[in-house]
Amino acid sequence: MYMAEQGFGEDMVHHPKDPDGLHLCALSGDETIGALAAYVYEPGAPELTHLELPKVDGLSVQIGKRLEEAPYRGALISEQLGTSMMLQISESLRPVRFFLTVRGTHRRLIDRYARRGFVRHADIGSGADAVTVMTIEGAAAMEKLYVEYRALGKRSMHNGTRIAVPSLVPFLADTDREHLLAGDLLGAENIYLDPLPRKEELPRLAAQSRLMAAEQRPRLMATAFPPPPASLLDVGTGPGDALAAVAKEPPFSGYRIRGVEPSPDLRATARSAFPQLDVRRGTAYATGEPDASHDVVMASFLFIHLRSPDLALREMWRVLRPGGLLYVVDVNDDTFTGPDEIRRMVEMHDHYYPGDRTILTDLPRRAGEFGFELENHFATTVRNTGDSEPVFGQDEIVLRLREGWGLLAFMRSQETTAKLFEEAQKHYFRTQCELSLGIETQVYRKPAAQPDEQLQHLEKCSASRAAPAES
Repeated sequence: MYMAEQGFGEDMVHHPKDPDGLHLCALSGDETIGALAAYVYEPGAPELTHLELPKVDGLSVQIGKRLEEAPYRGALISEQLGTSMMLQISESLRPVRFFLTVRGTHRRLIDRYARRGFVRHADIGSGADAVTVMTIEGAAAMEKLYVEYRALGKRSMHNGTRIAVPSLVPFLADTDREHLLAGDLLGAENIYLDPLPRKEELPRLAAQSRLMAAEQRPRLMATAFPPPPASLLDVGTGPGDALAAVAKEPPFSGYRIRGVEPSPDLRATARSAFPQLDVRRGTAYATGEPDASHDVVMASFLFIHLRSPDLALREMWRVLRPGGLLYVVDVNDDTFTGPDEIRRMVEMHDHYYPGDRTILTDLPRRAGEFGFELENHFATTVRNTGDSEPVFGQDEIVLRLREGWGLLAFMRSQETTAKLFEEAQKHYFRTQCELSLGIETQVYRKPAAQPDEQLQHLEKCSASRAAPAES
């Protein structure tokens, strides 16, 4: 449909990898008004050698054609498709290289791609057959590209023009390409702990757990948890304070309770401090638990530290029994209020942090992609205007000035915001300014299976190869 206008020859229209490509299209009714393609290459693919691309230890992704019907140009449709495609590939596949080829009249776009960070790698052929290969590779360049595209995605989310794009994760799983998903790579990193001094962070986590135990008590009592005997899995247990408090709450009397935590140090801390807890090795992307083995999955202050929320949602769906609950608690920086001196620090941290402290704004949409149904949503505003011990009101907690700053103390860990953090901290204690931040609880249910779905699930379970739990 675009061949004449765009000057595409047959060789550009029909890519050899089209049957296995990732094709994202925008529709208006039954009409395709925009399209984007990407192609995934595993290490050693001969196509990479043909393009004079050196071997790398990881996936290479070619960005293909991006097209848009003339009447819709200017509506940012293809830009949104491109942004979503780049974000989802970066989050869920973790490629080590993006590349594209430019040929014919489209060689005028070379400078445009260079401004996006692509580097001219090779010129192959000559004359009308000349092809320029441009790449982005290396950890720093790939991270910079991801951060830029994530900022673009958030701008479109907040200006009301966002297009809802399906998740790449279930698409790959449904088309027998699960091996491309980067669960192992993601599970091997810890973007939360790596930059933090443990001796400073553990006391903050303990204080946070005490505060949240009181905030969560009415939320837990208002939630229709499955009756005992039942099983709860806590993902990202950390030093164990929060799970130990949860285990004492009345709704979980008669429950079998287990936690998974990727950090050996934090697992050891949890086992030493709370020997009654069953804490095993596992990540949000690979818990090591069998299919449909838990009635409740709890994720407290976890999603903000994940590169790929979609991969985590897929794993949580897998281990939940039909009718079970996913119980999520996290901060949401979209709710922050405070002076510009502190807001700039919050926004700068959120821009560069590999996780996403605004994920709860988008989590209901993402969770719905996997079949979760949002059953309840609670919101608590934490303020710093108190002068004594924490005061718990209706959907509100009032803290003293110093404890209020503890809500943002985690942001000191980012080198990119270190100077802004110091300035914001000085301003905060000098002016004793007011600020507030929202803590949200989102409760999702995995629908009960129908008889035919139960049969399919049993067949899937018999074929599944969940990793055994390890200590």
